Amino acid sequence: MMEESGFQVIAVMPNTMSNLDKFSCLLNSCSVMVGAHGAGLTNAVFLLAGAVVVQVVPLGIDWASRTYHRGPVAEMEVKYLEYKIEPEESSLSSAYDADHPVITDPMSILLKGYEAAKAVYIDEQNLKINLVKFRETLVEAIKLLGRSTPLN
Repeated sequence: MMEESGFQVIAVMPNTMSNLDKFSCLLNSCSVMVGAHGAGLTNAVFLLAGAVVVQVVPLGIDWASRTYHRGPVAEMEVKYLEYKIEPEESSLSSAYDADHPVITDPMSILLKGYEAAKAVYIDEQNLKINLVKFRETLVEAIKLLGRSTPLN
């Protein structure tokens, strides 16, 4: 979907990051970096000022997403967008009832401590992004880059 929208997509795998010089040059040439919340987003340090980071925020990860990524990228003059998933975009929605606190009240799980929250929101959760909805975030990324051409 991203390629169909006009993006050149470069998927980064662990072996791509083995040569830091090449990897940093690759990221330095990117205008948009997209990733789910996690340590990989720290690679935003290699983006040029004015680039855009799009963070996909899983259920229950709001605080960590804001604290570890949104704030720091602003300090680097990199623009920040987030795509917060809905419960139906999380594998947790098929593991728990719609009215379970894991879905409706993540803070109640987070208050049980890091290990309890990690077990659910990091270890147990997979994402299946609604591409129609996510495309809106990509359109916003293009606008932040100062481009007016809509995505096809």
